Amino acid sequence: MDTKEAPTDQPSQTETITPHDPGSPDGLAVVSSSAGTTASPPEPENLPEHQPTLPGLESYFPPPPLEFNNSSISLTEEAKNLLKKWEVESSSSRGACINIFPSGEITGGFFRTGRRSLPRKKERIISQEFTRQARKTIRRAVESGLTTFRLFITLTFDPKQSQLDEAGHVDQSWAKEKFKRFLNTVKKKYDRKAEKAETAKDELSYIWTAEIQELNTKNIHFHLLVDQPFIPVQWLVKIWGQAANSVNVKRITNQEHAAKYMLKYMSKGHCPIEGKRYGMTQNLLAQIRPLKLRFAGENRREAFRKVKREFYWDIENSGGKVTDFGFSIPAPRRSRVWRDKRGIIRATKGVPKELSERFLHALEKPMKRIDFEEDVDAAHPDNSSDDLPF
Repeated sequence: MDTKEAPTDQPSQTETITPHDPGSPDGLAVVSSSAGTTASPPEPENLPEHQPTLPGLESYFPPPPLEFNNSSISLTEEAKNLLKKWEVESSSSRGACINIFPSGEITGGFFRTGRRSLPRKKERIISQEFTRQARKTIRRAVESGLTTFRLFITLTFDPKQSQLDEAGHVDQSWAKEKFKRFLNTVKKKYDRKAEKAETAKDELSYIWTAEIQELNTKNIHFHLLVDQPFIPVQWLVKIWGQAANSVNVKRITNQEHAAKYMLKYMSKGHCPIEGKRYGMTQNLLAQIRPLKLRFAGENRREAFRKVKREFYWDIENSGGKVTDFGFSIPAPRRSRVWRDKRGIIRATKGVPKELSERFLHALEKPMKRIDFEEDVDAAHPDNSSDDLPF
């Protein structure tokens, strides 16, 4: 009896696999058969391994491929050193600083490096009043005690002998140029006098401010503090080139009055002036330059914060100021009671000299302790808590 094979519903197929067909889309592998042509799924490509994101550490590592993960077990010794270096650099970008001025004033606050400020536009601006920093600079120059100011000079303009602007007021650019020539003439005379005497005693030191007469003429005028005991008024009127009553000279016998004279005129507002509002000689700027103490690191920053908090009430009760960002202790002075022009009795708080000394001594202790701990860690780098078995 003959046996026959059962017929199959599908015809037999002969498959041919072509690894790459240029005509197929995306270069897919093609399977050819008698029943037709079908596209197989694409094979996975050899994609680069994902690199861990390490903000701030890109400059320490070579370009990929780099086999590295941030687990403490897989860190090599070189990578550990790089991480320590990054931690030190990041911690040094924050800290605290203190400025000690020759007058005895102390200011301090926190700092953070690495921030970039926008470039300032170089253009002449019109300001309405003196900034707080300008008042501080002039007050510190007077309170430093290194220069004794003897004369207070006021220079005004006669509109009939001056160049006016469109509004009928003295032109500020013309006035400042004339005032600049006046200062150069006076300073050259006394600088030459000092050269002949071979001493810096006769060298002229001055502070000047500009102001607008608010009530009457609305014209610009200038005030000067100079350290010379005597300057002929007739000579000043001659080189100023204005009316005879345009130069006023007052003698100063008290340095506290010298600072009050300048700060009185600087406190006025709504005085639009183009460009600089004040200036001083270079020797005065050098005298008020503070001694700067810098304490870098997060631990020193926290130690500074604790000492500042401990002295909060002592500083506030002495006329100083304490904020979240820093502090300021005024220069030492005696307390006094005085009566103003309106008959009101006023009092000025005294600032003891010991306050600044106690603050600096209290801050010195934690800073020395932190320096000692860092020296010990540097001398024994292998004595780390990471190597302990628990």
